[in-house]
Amino acid sequence: MKNNNILLVDDNPALRGLLGFSLELSGHSIFEAESRDEALQCLKCQSIQVVILDMGMPPNQYSPEEGLAVLDWLTTHQPEVKVLVLTGQEAESISYLALKKGAFDFLEKPVTADALLASVKRACLFFEQSEKLKQQEGVQKVQIEVTLGQGVKDARNQAEKKLLKQVLVDTGFNVHESARRLGLKRENVYYLIKKYHIQREDEGMCLEKSRSDQA
Repeated sequence: MKNNNILLVDDNPALRGLLGFSLELSGHSIFEAESRDEALQCLKCQSIQVVILDMGMPPNQYSPEEGLAVLDWLTTHQPEVKVLVLTGQEAESISYLALKKGAFDFLEKPVTADALLASVKRACLFFEQSEKLKQQEGVQKVQIEVTLGQGVKDARNQAEKKLLKQVLVDTGFNVHESARRLGLKRENVYYLIKKYHIQREDEGMCLEKSRSDQA
């Protein structure tokens, strides 16, 4: 298994340093962020395979709001990234919300190095196998939330929109390539983009928080 790029998102620099050191010893490349904004900036500019995400960060460090916002963004823009959630309080309710939003696993603070490394190893393996399925067999996972009574049409539209957005993001919004992957004509892809009001997000400037750069 190859080493991976891992993003540590936590407002506690001491904890980031401790976790990052353990992961670096295993050969992974570590990036750091202390807030939702910094995490999203890094995710937009770096190729990240695994995110270790603290749910409580300023300005809402006593609620999971900031962590859930990062999970929402990842579900829409980078669903292939595996997220390991860190929680220090109300573990049962927060882990439920995180897993509902697409988290791969959760770890309760204080987390041991062995538990962290085992969870990261599983996440990296699943990431690599998901990428292999997508590249070799064209299998792409789409996660949607369907409420009973919502109706088949609404569920289909939600899945269609998410799949289209994921393929567009994967191809850098190359409509021709997206149409090829989806087995559609280009005009159909343009129609769906307009139908679902999909726009290319401004990637912005990259804020690199690599531990190696900070050394």
